[in-house]
Amino acid sequence: MIRNSVASKLWLTIVAMVFLVLALLAVLLQQFFVNYVVQRETEQLTRLATSVNRILPTNDPATAMSVLGEVSQNVLQAHVVAATPLTREAELVTAYHHFTPTQLSDFNLGKPVVVNSTVGGASELSVYQKLPSSTSTPGMVAVSQQMSVLEQPVHRMRNLIIFDTVLAIVLATGLAFVVSKNLSRPLVEMNKAAEEMALGHFSQRVEVVTHDEVGRLGNTFNALAAELAKTIEQLSIERDQLSSILSSLQDGVVATDKEGRVTLANPPALRRLRSMSVAERGIATMEKLPERLMMLFSHVTDFEEPVVQEATWEGRSLAITMLPLYEVDGTQMRGTLAVLRDVTEERRLDRLRKDFIANVSHELRTPLSMMQGYAEALLDDISDDPEMRRELTEIIHDETLRMKRLVNDLLDFAQLESGQFQMNMDTIDFSLVMRRVARKFQALAQDFGVGFELRIENEAMIMDADVDRMEQVFTNLLDNAFRHTSEGKITFSADISGRYVYVRVSDTGAGIPEGDVPYIFERFYKADKARTRSRSGTGLGLAIARHIVTEHGGDILVESAIGKGTTFTVILPIQRDDMEIDGEQHDKE
Repeated sequence: MIRNSVASKLWLTIVAMVFLVLALLAVLLQQFFVNYVVQRETEQLTRLATSVNRILPTNDPATAMSVLGEVSQNVLQAHVVAATPLTREAELVTAYHHFTPTQLSDFNLGKPVVVNSTVGGASELSVYQKLPSSTSTPGMVAVSQQMSVLEQPVHRMRNLIIFDTVLAIVLATGLAFVVSKNLSRPLVEMNKAAEEMALGHFSQRVEVVTHDEVGRLGNTFNALAAELAKTIEQLSIERDQLSSILSSLQDGVVATDKEGRVTLANPPALRRLRSMSVAERGIATMEKLPERLMMLFSHVTDFEEPVVQEATWEGRSLAITMLPLYEVDGTQMRGTLAVLRDVTEERRLDRLRKDFIANVSHELRTPLSMMQGYAEALLDDISDDPEMRRELTEIIHDETLRMKRLVNDLLDFAQLESGQFQMNMDTIDFSLVMRRVARKFQALAQDFGVGFELRIENEAMIMDADVDRMEQVFTNLLDNAFRHTSEGKITFSADISGRYVYVRVSDTGAGIPEGDVPYIFERFYKADKARTRSRSGTGLGLAIARHIVTEHGGDILVESAIGKGTTFTVILPIQRDDMEIDGEQHDKE
């Protein structure tokens, strides 16, 4: 408890300091008192010895010794022994023989010799002084006193010191307790507030009641708490913004530490890393980068420079950019940041752009070359035959019309892709559109020697559509059917199923190779690889037809087999009478 309490520690420290100071003071006072008493007793005994030395030669020695013995015994509680020479007293002889060389020298010079000895377990203080003697052996006077006379005052002084010490400890305990509580209370409040802040409650504040160091600490703590709450709020906002930005990105963003362990990844990056991990390791682990990214990571960490690389993964083209991340000081590398961008669509569009330029150039070069050749032939008067000149002029005219169709198709396709193609929607009977288109190809069927049949149900096919664009769709489909059917039959039919009409253009022509079927609706794609002038169109008709059908909320499908023919199926939504009746009943309800 004491080890974990500031108040207890402070109380124990103050009490211990008071106790040590008083104990040391008691020892010093006792030592000083004993030394002082010994010194005073020594001085008195010395004066008594000097008095004996002066009295004995001038008076009756026996009377003098009797008087001095009475005085010393009654006043000083001392014992006096004198002899001339000293050999008369065995006690003096024993003391004389125990003198040190220094004491012996002082004794011979007439100086008093002080000896503190122990006799029978009791301490005794003795003063020896030389007396004049008529013989060669000097006389000696010895004045001694038992130190037991000092025990009573020393004992009383010790008791007073102990009482003062206990009283001081009691007072210091109370004072220390009050002081420690006053000092520790703000610290305890700050500790509780800090614990609440550690749990995320940054509204905690401490009450400041003083203006001393503890009060200033409380003010500083409150200011720190307010600033910390503001900083945490800003960081939370920035974190949420960063999280939203990363989550909304289509590109994968991955951050790692300097060991290659993943520390941050947005959802697209997680999906990509998961698939790579399963393919390489057999398990979906996000702890470290996949091996193909670890190679880039090693280069970035070794050379501390960004790396840009394009790779292919599961049929997708990925542009990978990895750069080093540094600590705040900017000197030590702490990890890497990688951006995984799917550029498959960009590469496809770039390829389409290049193909578009090549296809347009090819389509325009052929008629222009033919027009140039036949025009030069006309200029050179290659023949005077009017029929030949007429034939050359018709060829030039046909190629001019072909170029016009190509340019018109290009303009229509550009408008469709840019969203600027305007549809003039109106409620029409689609069977009338089919009959009008069929009439255009009746004569063409006779010229080609191909059978042509129109099959339409008797009921009306009401829909919202652009009449001109619908005619353009089926004109393109029938034109393709006639150009690729040298013999056999072409069928133009329609049937209704549910809320849709299924319009089919079927032929018994050469058919489309199976590998070309998925691409026939792409612009400038031709199943006729030779691109012969007599058998192929501009390559844009089917792409335009699909765009128009999609704008009408429908779809277009194709079925084909080599040598058996091709069937295009256009699915369009229609308005049914039962739908109108259901709608009226619903309104009435």
